[in-house]
Amino acid sequence: MKALCYLAIVSPLLALQPPVWGKPPAASATQAATREQQVDALFAKWNRADTPGAAVMVVKDGQRVYRGSFGMADIEQNRPITPSTSFHVASLSKQFTAFAILLLAQDGKLSLDDDVRKHVPALPDFGQTIRIRHLLTHTSGLRDQWNLLAMAGWRMDDVITDDDVLRLVRRQRALNFVPGSDFAYNNTGYTLLAAIVRKVSGQPLAAFARERIFDPLGMRHTFFHEQYATLVAGRAQSYQPAPQGGYSRIALSYSTVGPTSLVTTADDLLLWANNFNDARVGGPALLARMQTSATFNDGKATGYGGGLDIGAYRGLKTIDHSGADAGFRSYLVRFPDQQLTVIIMGNGADVQASRLGQRIADIYLDGQLQPLPKPMPDYSDGVQVPLAPARLDALLGTYALENGSAITFAREDEQLLGWTAGDDKMPFYPAGEREFFVKLSNASFRFDAPDAAGVIGGGTWLRNARAIRAKRMAPARLPDAALQPLLGEYYSDELHALYTVTAQEGSVVLGFSRGDIALAPFGKNSFVGPWPFGLVSFQCLAASDCTGFTVTESRASDVQFTRVALPGLRGSTATP
Repeated sequence: MKALCYLAIVSPLLALQPPVWGKPPAASATQAATREQQVDALFAKWNRADTPGAAVMVVKDGQRVYRGSFGMADIEQNRPITPSTSFHVASLSKQFTAFAILLLAQDGKLSLDDDVRKHVPALPDFGQTIRIRHLLTHTSGLRDQWNLLAMAGWRMDDVITDDDVLRLVRRQRALNFVPGSDFAYNNTGYTLLAAIVRKVSGQPLAAFARERIFDPLGMRHTFFHEQYATLVAGRAQSYQPAPQGGYSRIALSYSTVGPTSLVTTADDLLLWANNFNDARVGGPALLARMQTSATFNDGKATGYGGGLDIGAYRGLKTIDHSGADAGFRSYLVRFPDQQLTVIIMGNGADVQASRLGQRIADIYLDGQLQPLPKPMPDYSDGVQVPLAPARLDALLGTYALENGSAITFAREDEQLLGWTAGDDKMPFYPAGEREFFVKLSNASFRFDAPDAAGVIGGGTWLRNARAIRAKRMAPARLPDAALQPLLGEYYSDELHALYTVTAQEGSVVLGFSRGDIALAPFGKNSFVGPWPFGLVSFQCLAASDCTGFTVTESRASDVQFTRVALPGLRGSTATP
């Protein structure tokens, strides 16, 4: 088969490119070749004609030392990924939205301390002032738009516009927390930032960014994709692993910009990364501000700047961000003190871009990194062993995690599925009799050995090298008498959504416009479920039907549902 890796490590064209940073590389030709081979090996599983893949670029000490392409941009059309392939980069978009806001602040057209309602008066008055800087740094306390939309009955492959998001935001009556007091990654804030750019500049974000950012930097293949149906020549399609093997396409039809929807190429992202060094656009003060951690109300650092994570990897300072929408995965990390930049853009949900970026850093910064306290798990190439489906039944149920959350396991046909409260369901693959791993993330669960009665009492949930103990809860089936007060119809004015609560096999089922979601018991009148539901807590009075419930997930807390009486609907109960 023809190799699909398009490398331009030694190319006469590169000699025409201006240096990205100052000094030439110190690595010998042999060392450079070895590093290139090591990076090739990381992506070998996607170097095929029947898989999605990635575009990869590495810049070290002012020289582009690696430029590779693996897999297919479009499997059906037999079109491979090349260095010029355009990718949707999801949340990498946020740093460009933040840059646009900082340009307007530099122009004197707004202040980061402005009340957001000054520019978006339709935003509800929550009794707390939300400032523009809170939107930039995920400290606003606003509930996340994707969680709210999903709770309201939207699917993520629906066509979602800015107006759809803002219409739902206008219905909200509460925040997750006091602005500036906590951090919760928040897409709603960046949709509002895009609205502020439009209001203050008189231009949509896409036009403003093209005029003030992309064109000045020479990013000719970069733009905000405002309408999902707009044609993009040479773009990568979106894929996820199929249960039966191989891949299936996963739709992405967002028509909203700000938190997402940037389309770009690896070469263009390199021009963007270069600007953080030479500050051709924006200037040093703006770029420094963007790369400085915000602080909470108490003065402690948040670890997040203007659309950028400010952190460290193995003892070295990093400035980075990742992105994930549908099957697209992206990661851009800079090690400013070591003058290393890594760019990865993938179109398969199993391309662990962030972890792959770290592994590339391991290669190019060998000898400069601190040892990891624990080996970092990497299950992308995990090998599963045969295991009879019936053996899975002994593992099923809900396990309380010591961090206050829970993980639930269920079997669908011959596959073990698991989810932590509020997360998507994930396939777990057997690495052994009691150890299972997740291919799409650095995660595994190791079940304890059964006790004398043959019962497995707990296990260990391992995610990104962090181990959390889990204790198996009592059998999930509840008596009908305990479930009866919960049953009925419930309405959320904030979501404009009606839910029906029924009982099935001794547990609660939430029924709404997009289907039925089974929950697992998690204490008295409390249940846990997969994304977007998290923890569902019923408000009940003694000897009476429950009056309502709240739904809490990490990005949307205490969304209220109230029991309603709907004549003619089965299970409807009068409001107490």
